[in-house]
Amino acid sequence: MALAVGPRAADAQPAQPPSEPEPMQHHAIALTGGSGLSLGSSGGGNSYAARTPGFVDIAWRTWHSTTPQWVTGFSLRAEVDGRTSVGVVPRFEFSRTVGRLTLRPGFAAVVFFAPFQLAGPEASFTVALRLGSVASLIGALAVDLFFIGNDLPPRSTVFSVNGALGVSIEL
Repeated sequence: MALAVGPRAADAQPAQPPSEPEPMQHHAIALTGGSGLSLGSSGGGNSYAARTPGFVDIAWRTWHSTTPQWVTGFSLRAEVDGRTSVGVVPRFEFSRTVGRLTLRPGFAAVVFFAPFQLAGPEASFTVALRLGSVASLIGALAVDLFFIGNDLPPRSTVFSVNGALGVSIEL
């Protein structure tokens, strides 16, 4: 008579480490509107201050679950106040989530192409307040410096500070 102790060899399974969740690509779309203050200078010591045209941004952002702090994306920006112009804003942001708040400092290139041409860098800071599983309220502050384009007076630079409010939906 043979005694069997422990599980049968065929039933024995090697210990499996806990499995990691599959990496995922995340996407969000945001709609914001805003305006701000524009400061400009032209040759000869002339300068001016004016309200920037109101604008609407439709933004697409994407990030990967393995590196959620790095966010890339772009916006389609349209000035809708007084005159109409259209541009694109490719952007790169660093994202940090603290509770229900997400903080995103970033930089971008703003390029208006129709009917005027205007281009320059943008530094921004966005705050998103998570409302539920997919929706967030967002506020942004952006600083732009325009020095290229046919929408500038000769020998001039335009500096603007804009605020924007809107909503974001994670897809």
